[in-house]
Amino acid sequence: MQTNFEGVWVPIVTPFRGNGVDHAALARLSRHLAGQGISGLVAGATTGEGALLRPGEQEAIFSTLREAVPAMPIVLGVSQAATETAIAQARSLAALQPDGMLVTAPPYVRPTQQGVQRHFEAIVEAADLPILIYNIPYRIGVNVELDTLQALARDSRIVGIKECGGSNERMLRLVHETSLRVLSGDDNQNFAALCLGAHGTIAASAHILPQWHVRIRELIGSGQVAAARRIAVALQPIIRDLFAEPNPAPLKALLADQDWCSATVRLPFVPTTPQLRDRLQTDWHVLQRVSI
Repeated sequence: MQTNFEGVWVPIVTPFRGNGVDHAALARLSRHLAGQGISGLVAGATTGEGALLRPGEQEAIFSTLREAVPAMPIVLGVSQAATETAIAQARSLAALQPDGMLVTAPPYVRPTQQGVQRHFEAIVEAADLPILIYNIPYRIGVNVELDTLQALARDSRIVGIKECGGSNERMLRLVHETSLRVLSGDDNQNFAALCLGAHGTIAASAHILPQWHVRIRELIGSGQVAAARRIAVALQPIIRDLFAEPNPAPLKALLADQDWCSATVRLPFVPTTPQLRDRLQTDWHVLQRVSI
């Protein structure tokens, strides 16, 4: 079945217990999220600490998710500086038959647009699966420009883009000047992006009250923008908290306080400060008193 890359997607955290992945917690959390109306999961990307996973762990995470939520589309993250390494990772992950891959431009090396284009083309050929381009220039060091995206979109296997940190003008152009499914990846810009025509979101903050995120998109889609805005405003303090320190440490702290998983992160991430953890709890209790 062809996956429809729109709606609210959750880039699921990777729970840890001791030195390994807590697969029981991962399965329980994924089943909870799947029951809240989300459209899919992304595993082993930024929020899932994909860059810090050991060999074989991403494959094991996918296996757990596929068993826990067999009907839920699952996309796997790929982020490598060397195209040859990215090709090898893509081939290995493609053998698992995920619903797609979320692929960054090569981090750190800052190639030309021609290099960026050829990097994505090589991964598409290796994986032969639907590819979402992950454009996050403030982490990667290079922007995937509009004309590069238009050229890449000529391959039907390149189906969408997770867009982070762009302007409203760029979001409008992505929606109206490319054939890609456009998914907002900056949580504090998701409401505006959906109003501008984005097809959905990939939102770390949607671990918390995911049904509210789904409702925002539904309301905007039916023209009830003021009602959607009220929910977005209510969520804003907790979203601000979740990104006040490097993601996913604050998110894992809040999930731990709600007994979904441990707050453990891998170095170079460090645990959330006590001050932010207190603020998260305060804003969470306020949010629980809000009715939508």
